[in-house]
Amino acid sequence: MRYFPKKSILASIAKVVKNSISLKLSRCEVAGRSVGYLSGGEGPTLLFIHGWAVTPYVYKVALDLAARSGNRVIAPFLPGFGPSEAFSGSWPSSSQISQWIEAFFDELGEPRPTVVAGHSLGGGISASYVSDFPGQVERLYLLSSVGGNSTPAENLTETRSALEWSLSLPLDLLSSQASYNHVISMVGTGLIQLVRDPVGLWRLSRLARNYSLHEELSQMARSNTRVVVVGAVSDKVITKDSIMHLARSASVDPVWVSGTHSWISTHPERFIEVITNFH
Repeated sequence: MRYFPKKSILASIAKVVKNSISLKLSRCEVAGRSVGYLSGGEGPTLLFIHGWAVTPYVYKVALDLAARSGNRVIAPFLPGFGPSEAFSGSWPSSSQISQWIEAFFDELGEPRPTVVAGHSLGGGISASYVSDFPGQVERLYLLSSVGGNSTPAENLTETRSALEWSLSLPLDLLSSQASYNHVISMVGTGLIQLVRDPVGLWRLSRLARNYSLHEELSQMARSNTRVVVVGAVSDKVITKDSIMHLARSASVDPVWVSGTHSWISTHPERFIEVITNFH
């Protein structure tokens, strides 16, 4: 078990770039539907998948730090989020989302990612993608990720309703000591998604709390993909037991950072510390 302290020399860097974001918003078409994405930087491709009820904008400082650290950052808006058109009908299966990510890179004409990182629900999607296309990705970062469901004692299905799971996110944010403007920004993003597609957001919350990555991570433990499982010590959304189970499934020790579930956006320097120090 490894732990990052609260203070970091990269904190000053985060403050410098906070008002000078270099990531660019672009659009393309995937299967006839518009998809928005943020991109920037040069180097190996780093794919970032955002979490439930938010968009890549929430992580913009952390992603900009990654782009300025020698990575080509690609962060798509998942279907139904931001400028990306939603799928018709219900939210697709994990394998369909994996195919969507592959088609997205086909349209971009960009090299396939060698590094994939996902936060919360995005972690589950990232792991499914890496598992569905083995041999492509060198490193996978599961950042306060869903997917640690195992025994009834650890299974979110047994302990929380979808409503309780959904409400844990704003409660976690309020305890994160984030700035007033940051809280308003994140809550506003969630409200926009709620108004835009309340049924879709509800379905996603059910998907997130029921996600299990045991099979995918067990498979990756026998491959050449390096899996890094990261948990936040004060996370009120993803439990410690869930993170520990993810790590056991991947046959790795978890990495612990200080902060809450929103640590990547409230303390972006910790994100670059993780991808710099654990590779």
